[in-house]
Amino acid sequence: MDLKYWLGFLSEWLGVAAVVMIAGISPMLKNIRRIEFRYPKREATYSLSLFALSYLIGFQYFSNSIFDFLRNLADYFGGSELAQRMILAVACLILFLLATILRGQPLKSIGWGKANLKAGAITGFLMVVLIIFLRGKFSTLLHGVTPEQGSLLLVWMLLALAEETIFRGYIQLRLTSYWGGTWGWLATVALYMLWQLPGRLWILSFAEMCPTLLISLVQALLLGWIMKKSGHVLAPALYRALAGWLLLI
Repeated sequence: MDLKYWLGFLSEWLGVAAVVMIAGISPMLKNIRRIEFRYPKREATYSLSLFALSYLIGFQYFSNSIFDFLRNLADYFGGSELAQRMILAVACLILFLLATILRGQPLKSIGWGKANLKAGAITGFLMVVLIIFLRGKFSTLLHGVTPEQGSLLLVWMLLALAEETIFRGYIQLRLTSYWGGTWGWLATVALYMLWQLPGRLWILSFAEMCPTLLISLVQALLLGWIMKKSGHVLAPALYRALAGWLLLI
């Protein structure tokens, strides 16, 4: 990873932050409907318990042969480590969705409410346009993408939608309701960083792990902040999916 690589990330992060701050001036983002829970402590406990269960599954997923059938599903998406993490994220998302449904909670309690959908979509679209510009990919996209690139985009979209719904939607909304906006946001970042370890501790060297975790840390802070500003999971999911995909095409 050379200086140009890091400067690309830095310009992207600063650009995204600027776009969200400028968009925040509009009445649309100023009137975001915030989610509050009647029993925030109980909701925080549920979110931490579900994360602990998902984390246990994550470690077993990459090391226990009993999960071979799930890892084999990644072969339909190219079989990469990214595809394997996508399958894991979707599987764990099912746990969070079941918890939401069985407890009779609405979609807005996991960051997918109708009230903030427009704000999330517009914020996400603006960030996507900015990233395409900063990465110099307008010409590439105008010439069309290959089937392999299309499959990779699908993997990134599924991964981003699943993980952002889990972390920014379910967990962050509940932890911020209980611990407050700043501490709940930072606690979610810490959990997200732990989530990056399964499957990588025994694959990546220390030299490879450090830059990967540093990028994940900055992105986690940014994704959580975008969620706070937009009030909808769609915004951070779109940013993360397109940012990751454009790096690989």
